[in-house]
Amino acid sequence: MKKLLAIGILAIAPFAFAQTANTSKSAKKTAAKKAPPTAQPLTIPKEAVLNADGTYSYTDKSGKKWLYAKTPFGISKTEDVSAPSSAMPAPAPAGQEVKAIDKGDTVTFQRNTPFGPTTWDKKKTDLTDEERHILEAQQQPKPE
Repeated sequence: MKKLLAIGILAIAPFAFAQTANTSKSAKKTAAKKAPPTAQPLTIPKEAVLNADGTYSYTDKSGKKWLYAKTPFGISKTEDVSAPSSAMPAPAPAGQEVKAIDKGDTVTFQRNTPFGPTTWDKKKTDLTDEERHILEAQQQPKPE
C-alpha cells in the first residue's frame, strides 16, 4: 500500500510542479508588464511668468490658469482663482457700515459684525476724526 501511494505521488508531482512553474513564469511576465509608472517631478514650465510675490503664472493649452510656487518640499501647482468673482459682494462705502445715533452730548455708534451688533457711546468732545466724519455723513440730508 505504501508503494502504491508513493508511486501515485511521484506520478502526480511533475504535473503539479509544472503547473506552479508556469504560473510563476506568467506572474513574472505580468508583473513586468504592469510596472507602475514612475512619478515625474513637477517642474515650472518655461513659458511661466514670474510674479512679484515669487510665484509663477502659467496658462495651459486649454486656457486654464495655474500658479506655481517653489516650496521647501518641491514645486507646488495650484489653480489660479484670483479672477474677480461676481459672487463676492462689493464692500460698503466708508462710514456706511457704522450707524451713528446723536443723543445730545453723546453719540451712540452701532456696527454689525459676524458675531452680532457692537455698540459704543462717546461724548461729542472725545470723537475721533473718523467718528466725526461718520456722524456728519449721516446727519446730512440725502439728495432726492
